[in-house]
Amino acid sequence: MPDGGAPQPRYAAVKEFVLSRIASGEWAANARIPSENELGPMLGVSRITVNRAFAELAREGRLRKVPGVGTFVAADLDGNKPRTGLTSIESIAEEIRGRGMAWSCEVLALGAATLTEEAADALGLPRGGRVPASIVLHKGDLLPIQLEERFIRPGYAPGYEAQDFSARTTYDFLREVGKVTEMEQAVTAILPLDEIARLLEVGPRDPCLVIRRRTFRHGEATTFSRLTQPASRFELSGRYRMQDGPGGHYSLRGTA
Repeated sequence: MPDGGAPQPRYAAVKEFVLSRIASGEWAANARIPSENELGPMLGVSRITVNRAFAELAREGRLRKVPGVGTFVAADLDGNKPRTGLTSIESIAEEIRGRGMAWSCEVLALGAATLTEEAADALGLPRGGRVPASIVLHKGDLLPIQLEERFIRPGYAPGYEAQDFSARTTYDFLREVGKVTEMEQAVTAILPLDEIARLLEVGPRDPCLVIRRRTFRHGEATTFSRLTQPASRFELSGRYRMQDGPGGHYSLRGTA
């Protein structure tokens, strides 16, 4: 165990040990590291202590836990996060799988729900009305990645409330039944409220990214989504083609 300096909790010392092995290259990207049962006796600490250290390192994107297989060094500590495009809509399940993690989710709510003020204004509907809605917690290797809150304009996606969104995403269903012609989204950094922090398994001071997304069909807002994800586990990205614009300026056009 590393020592020297001010005393620190034993789980923090385990984290330091693991990170030192990663930094030195002894444990390379994608390498399987010793299990909790193996590492505890090596360092003279309990399995519970190692479990806490591993859980925190997984939340920070340093380790990847695969149930029934083992714990691995993250494939790319800067590029291993699921991501979404700034000018496109992607399936969160495919983004998670594309980073080498197993997608799963918890459907926390599905059915008719009262519009929040934010959702009512976004959809151009009266406040207090009830519409099809859902709340889904998406996970990668059982680690919470994104909390998705979605509201649907009545009549836009018949059968929405009867779907099994634990088997496929809301995105997959809406892509089949909806005919979206436009999309807009805005991104904000926040500190999570207590309930959101609990669901995402982060601390109250851990920054999160909130994507507010609207889709449209021929100018009418069809869905409003509020997507919250820990900044340490998720990223936004975009690649653009520079186009000659009026007056010699450049315009940005997204490339899908």
